[in-house]
Amino acid sequence: MPISLELVNAISLAERLLAVGCFTEIINWQKRLFIPVSDKAPAILAAVIEILG
Repeated sequence: MPISLELVNAISLAERLLAVGCFTEIINWQKRLFIPVSDKAPAILAAVIEILG
């Protein structure tokens, strides 16, 4: 199973977060956002922090 970090209460920013490398999954009929844990994770996390302010 791949490892990822879930972003909670951020679905309103989904478009922007998807653009920087996050991904969504539908779990229990709810869309959820995740940051992938890979070699790109530091750059994606930095972009997420910038978006979330």
